[in-house]
Amino acid sequence: MNYELLQPWSTFVMKTRLPLDIFDKMLKITEEIVENNTAENMGSGEMKEQFPIDLKILEKEEVMEYFLQVCKQYVILAFSQAHPENKENIEKTKWITRMTLMWVNSQRDNEYFPLHAHMNCHMSSVMYLKIPKYLPTRNPHTTPGAIEFTGVPSRSPTFLGRGTLEVQPRVGDFFIFAADQQHSVYPFQTQDGNGERRSISMNAAFEAK
Repeated sequence: MNYELLQPWSTFVMKTRLPLDIFDKMLKITEEIVENNTAENMGSGEMKEQFPIDLKILEKEEVMEYFLQVCKQYVILAFSQAHPENKENIEKTKWITRMTLMWVNSQRDNEYFPLHAHMNCHMSSVMYLKIPKYLPTRNPHTTPGAIEFTGVPSRSPTFLGRGTLEVQPRVGDFFIFAADQQHSVYPFQTQDGNGERRSISMNAAFEAK
């Protein structure tokens, strides 16, 4: 059976895995920032340790092009889903992607992120570098340290669908999604109370040439 899936009224979360060489370089970059406090802390009340990553470092470490290509692939897939009748032209279009902001999240015990979306960009992403061993949760309805993607009200649960997606990420997981995709991050607890769940977030924009 040959078939197509047509769903132009929604966006999606694209999941991939960081190549080992990219992972190693990003871990090295964040170690320097988090352990040595080489960047200004931009953390909020919910997460106290968030540090910007100088985009020049990505050029120096030769990882920028990888991230831009991943963003480009997301754009092509998203527009192809939204306009299946024009997929061939979309794939031929010269898409230019650029990173607008990247930062590291050093999440500690009991820290969390409430439901939110990202501003002043077209797409966002999160990749995971460190995940501690969590203590079991006392709330059966939540998963410690999980990220949850939430649809807009018009995408409420149906008989054949869901309104939310809760994901327990693994080290090396890399998620790319539309900037207006709402998402939240659950808190966690560790045995010694000093666990670190380290991730990197990225905002990007695009244009067609």
